[in-house]
Amino acid sequence: MAKTKQLTVTSENRPGTLAFVAKALGDMKVNGVNFLTTTSGAEGSVQLLADTANKAKQALEGPGLSYSEADVLRVAPRTPLHARS
Repeated sequence: MAKTKQLTVTSENRPGTLAFVAKALGDMKVNGVNFLTTTSGAEGSVQLLADTANKAKQALEGPGLSYSEADVLRVAPRTPLHARS
């Protein structure tokens, strides 16, 4: 198990927010490994693991997205999901 950073972007719950976050990451060539989006009323959040946390933070700071970070353990499945039947 490897330690990694989980970044949580908080925002309004409105159409296009996830696309905006993904575009910011894509413009900086950051690969999102995992995404989890949640909403509650008018608020929402995107939790993500990226291949390079420092570059992901730079990508989020560029357009002024607010985020928090937490240390998490990254556990890989024994069999990749694409190989399961």
